[in-house]
Amino acid sequence: MDPRFIFILLFIGFPLLELYILIEIGSSIGAISTIFIIVFTGVLGGLLLHQQGVSNMSRVRESMGRGEIPAMAMFESLFVFASAILLIVPGFITDAVGFFFLIAPLRRWLIGKMMGLQKFNPPGNDKPGPGTGGQTKNIIDGEFTRDDD
Repeated sequence: MDPRFIFILLFIGFPLLELYILIEIGSSIGAISTIFIIVFTGVLGGLLLHQQGVSNMSRVRESMGRGEIPAMAMFESLFVFASAILLIVPGFITDAVGFFFLIAPLRRWLIGKMMGLQKFNPPGNDKPGPGTGGQTKNIIDGEFTRDDD
């Protein structure tokens, strides 16, 4: 897909869709109610960013203090941050995605799916390693002594 097309969709098409939905909902429930909902979700996003950011960072520190890799806590922090930003941005689609990220079981499921799909393969290492169902390397165990004298 052409990157220019993606750019146009992202920066022109999406805001137009948000604006269309805002106008439609505003005509259905009224302008004042629509503005109240947009301001409410913006304030909620700001409060969430502050409260959840502090608590998630403390969980990351606790995990690191126990000697664990805090991957899940860091990803959850990232998703909560994205959720807060999406709630601050005016629009109903961004609010829906932001609220989706707030639901902890759905967020953890999505993070698990993302982590399951990503497999680290260093550049230049095209051969699969042991246990991947591909070719395995033969390891020969032995001892040696150097006779340079």
